[in-house]
Amino acid sequence: MDKKNTASVTNKSNNNLSVKESLVNYYLVLMFTVFPLFFTDEFFNIRHDKYGLFLGLSAVLIVSVAGIVVYTKTVENSSPRDDIKKQGGLKRSFSVPDYAMIAFLIFSAVSTIFSNYPLDALFGTAGRNNGLILIAFYAGIYFVITRFMNFREYIFISLAIASSAVFILAVLNCFYIDPLGMFSRLTDAQTINDFTSTIGNKNFLSSFICIMLPVLMALSVLSKNGNLRILYLAASGFGFMALMTSDSDSGILGLGVFGIIYFIWFVRNIKRLKRYFLTITVMLAFGKLLRLISFFMNDNSKDMDQFQKFFVYSNLSYILIAGCVVITVLLYILDFKKPNIVLPKAVPVTAGIIFSAGIIGIISVMIYFSVFDTETNLGSFEKILRFNDAWGTHRGYMWIRALEHFGCSNFMQKMFGCGPDNFYYAFSPYFHGLMQYGDSSTNAAHNEYINYLITHGITGTAAYLTLLGGVIARAVKSAKENPMTVICVAAVICYAVQAIVNIAQPLTTPLFFIFIAMTEAFSRQTLPLKSK
Repeated sequence: MDKKNTASVTNKSNNNLSVKESLVNYYLVLMFTVFPLFFTDEFFNIRHDKYGLFLGLSAVLIVSVAGIVVYTKTVENSSPRDDIKKQGGLKRSFSVPDYAMIAFLIFSAVSTIFSNYPLDALFGTAGRNNGLILIAFYAGIYFVITRFMNFREYIFISLAIASSAVFILAVLNCFYIDPLGMFSRLTDAQTINDFTSTIGNKNFLSSFICIMLPVLMALSVLSKNGNLRILYLAASGFGFMALMTSDSDSGILGLGVFGIIYFIWFVRNIKRLKRYFLTITVMLAFGKLLRLISFFMNDNSKDMDQFQKFFVYSNLSYILIAGCVVITVLLYILDFKKPNIVLPKAVPVTAGIIFSAGIIGIISVMIYFSVFDTETNLGSFEKILRFNDAWGTHRGYMWIRALEHFGCSNFMQKMFGCGPDNFYYAFSPYFHGLMQYGDSSTNAAHNEYINYLITHGITGTAAYLTLLGGVIARAVKSAKENPMTVICVAAVICYAVQAIVNIAQPLTTPLFFIFIAMTEAFSRQTLPLKSK
């Protein structure tokens, strides 16, 4: 994306930034660089470190922008209503995601007020600080970014560099190389295996990867600057290496679904499709570098799951890489001889039908082996295809019991939940069952949507899902005119998928809400163009 293209798709008449726009851009740079790498006491306080940093940076941005707006209106002797009238009235000024974000905040506040533990719901102290305060800041930055962002390429350049640093640290940590001394005071082997880089728990690193890697992959395809595409390709490769070391199913799930969706999205345009396969090829090749590093480290590394081992250690993965190389070369030759080829709409439609049929097939097989045939030995596929209490590192137990609790709860709890991040209290009657899996308690369902259903109720969950659906739908509508929405919504989609088996927390979820805001900001700047 060169500056000319960026300016045109964001509907800006000049390249000059206002103070408000500059503040938003600087905030984004800090959140994409300092925030992921920030810590004060190794892993011991890392969640609170990032929680405090996010609140601090966001407070400065919100207060500064609000102050400038009020001062400007005072000097100009106008009011916010004047701006609303200029934009065509209140209905024209607000979008579905805007209303959904407001509703999510309001329902979270109601949930907090009626909670049996309102202070815990306010601060999220019974869980991972996902209380009303954090949600209020999510809403605040959403409205600041959607109204005042004027994108510049340096935002994503800084994201690529900082993310690469996080990825490389994860790879080094996988081989017990600790340049930052993060493990110097840890003695428990399991803790050392579960924590990594400057993010913390490997599941949270997986969440971080599911936010940043899709953006980097999309940039590798859509960026018009050849030098920057090289940067984004390298960063994508490092991201895939980190994903292999994170040993987390959520990342594989999120990136797998995202990869298929973007194949369907790019398949009509040969120019984009060739870059997509080049990106996949580079990522797979970088994954093989882990095998080389492992060789020189005498195979002294953290353990990987079988799925990750296939990409790193299996000789069969060379066939996959070779296939991607051949496809990439053929697509480059085709695009060179016949540039600007666009395939019929039937191609992505057919690919989408095949993908949907595959998903339906997998779900059908899971239902069959979970309900009708619970005896057949499925071997290594047991943990995937048979849903029971032990499924997904006993996520099945937590999901089933959480839904049982929801079914037995009273009307107010069904509607508004037990309070933001108060899952611990709702699930406490089922703690005894966790002991058979080596746990004595839990403060999360390990499924963000079930977690929201218990803590925020039907109203809060519906508002949250409307926010996600609205942002994605508007991004799809504006994608043809503005590829920036395609890039930003990549993070939203991938995170939303991995959230099925992961946890919301202040280490990576703030970045997710930032990309929600950025996606909507680009949609707001583009959709008016489509109506003209």
